[in-house]
Amino acid sequence: MRLFFLCLTLIFSSLVHADTLAPFAAEFRIYVNKLPTPVKADLVLEPAEGKDSYHMLLKASSFLLTNTEESFFEWRDCQPRTSRYLHEFEGFGQHRYHRMNFQWAPPRVHNVSEDDKESLDIPDNTLDELTILLRGRCVFSEGADQYSVTSVYGDRIRTHRFAVIGRETIKTPLGKLDTLLVEKKREGDSKKKRRTLFWVAPSLDYMVVKAKHIESTFLKAELIMTDYSGPDPDTAATQAVSNQEESARPASGLTPEAG
Repeated sequence: MRLFFLCLTLIFSSLVHADTLAPFAAEFRIYVNKLPTPVKADLVLEPAEGKDSYHMLLKASSFLLTNTEESFFEWRDCQPRTSRYLHEFEGFGQHRYHRMNFQWAPPRVHNVSEDDKESLDIPDNTLDELTILLRGRCVFSEGADQYSVTSVYGDRIRTHRFAVIGRETIKTPLGKLDTLLVEKKREGDSKKKRRTLFWVAPSLDYMVVKAKHIESTFLKAELIMTDYSGPDPDTAATQAVSNQEESARPASGLTPEAG
């Protein structure tokens, strides 16, 4: 369950190369093996108190569970810098949480969970797991087809790698949108069929409008946008897809899986 909620955290929106981020609200529905589930997710980005400060909230819920993630961060030079992050899960008889405070002189994070309290040094520019794709919008808008980012969650520091592997036009609540198909690259994964894919729309400032996690041949989960309130699609931005057309052609072994 946590693995698929990580897919949810890779959703974002903002103005390309802008000094400020545009507020938005979006709603998503989760499907498992193409069947709708009762789990809905709401994602909100809004200004927070302080210069260049923002609050991002992701809440997925049903009658069985509630999964909440929040990030308070500053946005400067096309890079988020977290000050505070919260993840809380309640469901199936479990209650888990991480409350993380970031400091940057020197870079360090202080984490409190349901069963532990700890502090650890982190690399500079480490992100929380709710804002890790915000960096991608800047990279993709410049025509690059891959990038990596470091995140911290609890006491785990991880490097995430993403690459453009194709392009598609898909239906959304805003009509048909041209998208780049991005894959989260995995190294040393014992499950060779496991894949995580994202469809990002240049006309929505590289917002993820669809995500898919393939755990095995028999288990696939999808995240589908059902509603959106925010900046209108920028038709001129779709030119970015053409700029990446050659580099985005699927390479051997990277062809997106149908269905």
